[in-house]
Amino acid sequence: MKSYARACLTFLVAVAVLVPAVSASALPPGGSFTDDDGNVHEGYIEAIANAGITSGCNPPVNDRYCPDRAVTRGEMAAFLVRALGLTNDGGKDWFDDDDGSPFEASINKIAAAGITSGCGTRAYCPNSTVTRGQMAVFLVKGYGLGGSTAGNPFIDDNGSPFEDHIEKLRESGVTKGCNPPINNRFCPDDPVRRDQMATFIARASGLSAINPPPRVDVGDVDVHIYPGDNINNIANNHPAGTVFMIHGEHHGQEVSPRDYQVFLGASDAVMDGGDWANEAFYSYAKGVQIIGIEIRDYEPGDWRGAISGMGGDWLVENCEIHHNRTAGIWLENGDPVVRDNYIHHNDRSGLSVRYTNGGLIENNEIAYNNYRDYWDWGTEAGGGKMWSNDGLILRGNWSHHNHGPGLWTDHDNINILYENNLIEDNTANGIFHEISYDAVIRNNVIRRNGFDHAAWMWGGGIMIASSQNVEVYGNTLEDNYNGIAMTRQNRGWGAHGEWTLRNNYVHDNTVIDSGKTGAATDYGGDTIYYSNLRFENNSYSGNVGWYWFSRERSWSEWNSYGHDD
Repeated sequence: MKSYARACLTFLVAVAVLVPAVSASALPPGGSFTDDDGNVHEGYIEAIANAGITSGCNPPVNDRYCPDRAVTRGEMAAFLVRALGLTNDGGKDWFDDDDGSPFEASINKIAAAGITSGCGTRAYCPNSTVTRGQMAVFLVKGYGLGGSTAGNPFIDDNGSPFEDHIEKLRESGVTKGCNPPINNRFCPDDPVRRDQMATFIARASGLSAINPPPRVDVGDVDVHIYPGDNINNIANNHPAGTVFMIHGEHHGQEVSPRDYQVFLGASDAVMDGGDWANEAFYSYAKGVQIIGIEIRDYEPGDWRGAISGMGGDWLVENCEIHHNRTAGIWLENGDPVVRDNYIHHNDRSGLSVRYTNGGLIENNEIAYNNYRDYWDWGTEAGGGKMWSNDGLILRGNWSHHNHGPGLWTDHDNINILYENNLIEDNTANGIFHEISYDAVIRNNVIRRNGFDHAAWMWGGGIMIASSQNVEVYGNTLEDNYNGIAMTRQNRGWGAHGEWTLRNNYVHDNTVIDSGKTGAATDYGGDTIYYSNLRFENNSYSGNVGWYWFSRERSWSEWNSYGHDD
């Protein structure tokens, strides 16, 4: 059932701005990683994962963090580059012993920033472990930590070359010591572990711990459900919070869960709507979890999905959801999580998430939705459309071959983060941020999208329509109809001000064979071109062009307006 191939992506993530934080309730049971449950540092591990500072230790799966493993100097460089948002490598190769290291680019960036001078002449020692004393130097220099070095809080660093940095680290609140509760020792010569590093970096970055809910496993199951059982009756005859395990194939079942009920699928769990039942799950209950079930052939209404959770904080994880008449998943309110699902061949769209305060859409494969073109994609068809959310994160998804946009935030979305997504072969825009507000779109790979738009500036690999305060960086766009495109039309006003183009910053992206990059308007004259729309340090190659002041521009003309020069 769930043997589909996942996209294998490894990205270096630059955290140049504060990203939306998922709440604990938005994390899946057990959190992001399988090997840190109960670890005293788990909340901070989740915090740096949410901030994009770590993605795990076993790519491309990245379901482990390796908390007990010592941090190498190469890994230290990567942590700092991601945490500090470093992009400048000084234009040179600083060391001779890191050639071929996966961390070489990060090492060059921390050298250019003055955080390290290496471990010897033209040497960095990328595979050596970092001691706690060395870690103090890295963090104090990287974060510019000050504070008093008076007194002698630790008895074991006297005479250490790192003593001043250790004491600054303590005064800054990043460390307390290594022997709680006394904490009169720092253990400067001990290797620093990955779990400890998560806490140090989170504290230095001002990140709060995010402690996930406990993991649900077979041992937690209260009720087993088998073919022939009425799932809805059983669910409604048990209290909130009951954990059910569904076995085998069930036909035409429609379930209205109660608060915090959990529905786990055994390896053979299938719910088949038979092309007549409405929704597999539909409820205004809060905190429902649906994990590991194949859901197919349901007939939800036009503004619903085969899973329709309206009460907030729903989790849909590791499910295969396909061949349903409209949307696969439709969730509203709270902090929903849609994670590790295969959502494909639904007649309208893969998913819709609305009216949330937070939320996470992560590591899903979203493919071939609206594949029969029953719906005009402008009426919410395609990979997924997100409406009126605050703080939604779309991370690590593979959205491909949808008839419509790959991922789409439309109408009053604010504080949105798109990162590490692979967006390929969608007929409309790849990433589409429309009549919305503050967003960060970073470190995505976007290929071959937008070819049903043979006009104007539509069909962007990244498309920003009448939206403001958007930062776009670190993305690679290739073979799209247009590149990074912005449009302004007369769309009116929303919950957070006018829907217009203003204060958008596009930098450090790579655009290859992707039509035009720039901004266009059919309303309000040329005022948008004086509205702080900036393009800096982007690279272009192949079939590309630029659009500014209402017509296509040459490279020299584009530069003359201060862009990418």
